[in-house]
Amino acid sequence: MALVNRWYRILDTLIAQHSVTLEDLRADLNVSMHTLQKSIEQLNDLLDADIQIRQRGNQLFLEVYDYARLEDIMAGSLRKESDFNSASKRCSYLIKQLIRSTSPLLIDDLAESIGVSRTTINKDLKQVKSLAKGYHIHIVGKPNHGLEIVGEELNLRLFYIHYVYSYFDSDTLTDETLDFLENLYSDFKIPRKTQELLTKVVSITIARIKRGKPLEDFIKYYTNEVKQSSFVEALIYHIAMAYQISLSQYEQDFLVFPLNTQFIDGLTYTQTHIKDLQALYQRLVKRIKETLLLSFDEERLFVEIHTHLKFLINRLIFRVQINDIFHGEIQQKYPLAFEMAKVAGEELKSHFGYQLEQSEMSYLALYFEMILHENEPASDGKKRKIAVVCTTGRGTANMIYRQLMRVLGHDIEIVQYSEEAFNPRADDDYFAIFTTVPLKFSNLKSPVIHITNLFDDQWLREEWQRVKHYHQKNLKTINLQFVRLLNSASYKDYLKQMADLLGANQLVDSDFSRRILEREEKQSTVFGNGIAFPHTVNQTQGKTILMLGLLENGLRVNNELVEFVFLVAIPQEVESQMESELLELYDDIFRIAGDDDLKDDLRKVKTQADFIALTRQKGIF
Repeated sequence: MALVNRWYRILDTLIAQHSVTLEDLRADLNVSMHTLQKSIEQLNDLLDADIQIRQRGNQLFLEVYDYARLEDIMAGSLRKESDFNSASKRCSYLIKQLIRSTSPLLIDDLAESIGVSRTTINKDLKQVKSLAKGYHIHIVGKPNHGLEIVGEELNLRLFYIHYVYSYFDSDTLTDETLDFLENLYSDFKIPRKTQELLTKVVSITIARIKRGKPLEDFIKYYTNEVKQSSFVEALIYHIAMAYQISLSQYEQDFLVFPLNTQFIDGLTYTQTHIKDLQALYQRLVKRIKETLLLSFDEERLFVEIHTHLKFLINRLIFRVQINDIFHGEIQQKYPLAFEMAKVAGEELKSHFGYQLEQSEMSYLALYFEMILHENEPASDGKKRKIAVVCTTGRGTANMIYRQLMRVLGHDIEIVQYSEEAFNPRADDDYFAIFTTVPLKFSNLKSPVIHITNLFDDQWLREEWQRVKHYHQKNLKTINLQFVRLLNSASYKDYLKQMADLLGANQLVDSDFSRRILEREEKQSTVFGNGIAFPHTVNQTQGKTILMLGLLENGLRVNNELVEFVFLVAIPQEVESQMESELLELYDDIFRIAGDDDLKDDLRKVKTQADFIALTRQKGIF
């Protein structure tokens, strides 16, 4: 990883989280501790006294004294100030020249223009070609002819936006346009990150049209719900007048895509029906249900999730990453819901060709968690006013709202603000203020809680969950079984061993073994992190059966190591209590997948009695 990119990863992490351990940051960056500490030292030297990374014990945190400087840095100033000793900047320059050129480029000319060797340029070109593949773009070259870049116009523009503007300012926009945009952003309270992206999009749109490279088709699956807003009307009029160009509907849609990747309070959105959205949603639901054998109210979920899906699809199309205010907390707290999101993500990837970021899966998981547990009773308590200040869009604010209601109970009153709309003089009479970013105000009367890993007061959630587990995990509808498996040649052999043992004990019907093997033929039940989760319907009425099969030696299946096989036999008819405990069972299986300590404890289990004792001790199953 180039040094300047590492600096930005460090800053991104410390801005998003109140604090982070040295080891967690080192692991995230995949560098040595010496390299991390050296990078922090160099970054602090650059930041001067305006911003500093401090260390207390093994915890790192960010002290900000000049927010304007921080905003300027996060807009890319450190990258723009770097020179061609940076491989990332050289790659950015090559992309810039290839996309802007009207004729093939010679490697020797490129090397001479930035003062490096031909060998260095060839090495950089390998990196550029690798990046380009992610945008379905190809760099082609012929001897004595030169290099050219080939791809659809939409993908070329996105490649330029995401890899060139980070290191090079636009030379397209006039001072008049920059002033106009600044005033427009202020009038409509557009978030800073959206401002930065939209300015880049305006620049590339004008530049490509002037070079005779227009968009010539609608953007598939894209939803433009701001086309009738006064913001967009003013923007299009300014461009037409200032640059004497006419924007087609294709160009107008592309121009404002940053406004359609999250909800912005200051804009007017017109609800648009996407013809294929319902069909896409049904594919997601079908894959989740087939993979996990879950039942939930899919119609109710669609009502809740369809707006989020529109924004998510737009982000996928335009490669826009959403801020992750959860930092892995969702995966830890709601492992089943997160697994549902991973399955949905695989279906979206097969459709759009792009891998969902963990942040996107976290947001999806929240919707799944809500629908799985929407009928949980509300807790009692005195009404208290709480403010939520959030810059990442209405959908995120609603997620935080619901999480607070879930944790603190329904007897609270919550008011939501965007960062721009929050007024510290008028809005400072709350039991607590929850915020996703550091508020730029001091001396507030209301206590401020900076949301990092879902909530700073996560211990409250953990204690509440522990009490719930104590009361709910009474094994009334779950029959636990355990077996240490003898070495077999294949994963299917292990499944047959386990199914036959259940059949011999008359816990499953005579056809269960065939069904579990047939299901494996259709879709692998190896989920990674050492676990497999084969499951199917059991036609013998009674309890849900969970059998843990512990492999004496791990087995490689599709490049994944399997040590623990959690085989689940689910009754055909599942009553409400059974369904609730089945969800808890699924949650525990996926929680074990991410908990090395629990897996170590399970490896030591010798008998079924040991297994039952461990589940009681650890509060699982």
